[in-house]
Amino acid sequence: MKQEYKVIPTQPEEIRHIARKMRKDNVILAMIHGYLDENGEAVISYEFQVEPGIESYCIRGHARVPSISDIYDKAAEWPERELNELFGFEFEGLDTSKRLFLPDNMLSGQGQIIVTPMDELIRDRYSEKAGDPDGNASGSVIEKVSDTERSGG
Repeated sequence: MKQEYKVIPTQPEEIRHIARKMRKDNVILAMIHGYLDENGEAVISYEFQVEPGIESYCIRGHARVPSISDIYDKAAEWPERELNELFGFEFEGLDTSKRLFLPDNMLSGQGQIIVTPMDELIRDRYSEKAGDPDGNASGSVIEKVSDTERSGG
């Protein structure tokens, strides 16, 4: 049987009503997703397992929405906190006094996804193992460290 996936455009002020109705009907909150689309516009989708598929209530253009964590407990709290910490989305009523993933002393502000180019990650990882604090790793050092890791040494 093919699973249906319905996307339903929603406004922020509707999501708590929808969540209460779903919870009353014992519908599972599958996930809350959030991202910035190709135009940099915030998108938050609440995906509920409504048989025979998923109903995705999608809020576009709002980085601040009401929290549903008091309705769906940890099933909503964790994804809301994650989206707050990593993207800076705000969920009204959600306790964000402590970070979920990132260290408290890392950086100030919200929405801090740190992207490091792969060549820098490799350079830093292998130059540290080779004992060069300045990050000056040569190809031979990288090869030696890689061989050592492969052999378990």
